[in-house]
Amino acid sequence: MLNKNVSKMIIGIGIVFVLVALQVIQPATAQAPNMPNNSCADCHRKLLFSSESQRQFIDIRIKHLENGISCSIVCHEDQLNKTTASTYAMWSISTHALFDVTCEKCHGGDPSKVLKQEAHVGISNISIERANTPDMCGKCHTQELDEFKNSQHFKRLESGQETPAPACITCHQAHSVRVLTASEIEDFCSNCHNNITGINPTVPKRAENALTSVKELQFEISKARTAVISGKAMGKDVTTAEADLESAMTILKNTPSVWHRFNLTYFDTEVQKGLQDARNAEQAMPEGGTAQPAPTKAPGFEVPLLVSGLIAAYLLKRH
Repeated sequence: MLNKNVSKMIIGIGIVFVLVALQVIQPATAQAPNMPNNSCADCHRKLLFSSESQRQFIDIRIKHLENGISCSIVCHEDQLNKTTASTYAMWSISTHALFDVTCEKCHGGDPSKVLKQEAHVGISNISIERANTPDMCGKCHTQELDEFKNSQHFKRLESGQETPAPACITCHQAHSVRVLTASEIEDFCSNCHNNITGINPTVPKRAENALTSVKELQFEISKARTAVISGKAMGKDVTTAEADLESAMTILKNTPSVWHRFNLTYFDTEVQKGLQDARNAEQAMPEGGTAQPAPTKAPGFEVPLLVSGLIAAYLLKRH
């Protein structure tokens, strides 16, 4: 009996010894992976007052806290990309990738070359500065750049003042290149336009309403187009209606570039004009252009009954 107890104890000690040995030999496997979670602490917990750049980061963080601005991927996406995802992965799901706008359009180089040294000729080692992105993007988006240069955003950016001045990548990001929706725009504009900064806090809600009105314009144009097509099929004169519809469609086409003026009053005036043109086009058609011609009456029993009646009258007359 004693031998059995001693054996069990020896076995137990052996198991514990093995587990401890494994823990000592492979400590890394027992630790949770050190992955970033996009929180401010990931960057700021390691900062000390040992260099000028670190002191600047700490000053920025203090200002963020005082203004109630939290760190987020919206502002620091490019920095986070270095650890959370590759630039290529971000680009591959972007609008630029969809339209085959590749790296050399912004960074230079020759994509037709096979060798790295030849393909990279002309590429600058200096990153594109944020303030220079309007001119860079304007090479393709000329109308948007023309409108943006009329905005207060551009004037602040060009002046180099310390006050917030958004550039193209502020809203669209550098490599993911996306377009904000009406449901996103209010929160996004609130990063700068809020009661804490004092920069016109009415802008976010007005911006959301402005983009929502574009959806209404799309719906009204669809109704007007249906009315014009129906009117034309009925042989109606649709000349005036077509002119109004064309005007509304032109305004809708120009809304993306007009938006970059960042003048919400002007933008809303243009959209309302488009809405009125679309409604005029629809109303120019009788009953909205949806009236259908009276259906041709299907042949029934009227003729046979008439013939039968004539025959009966003839027979009665003879009798």
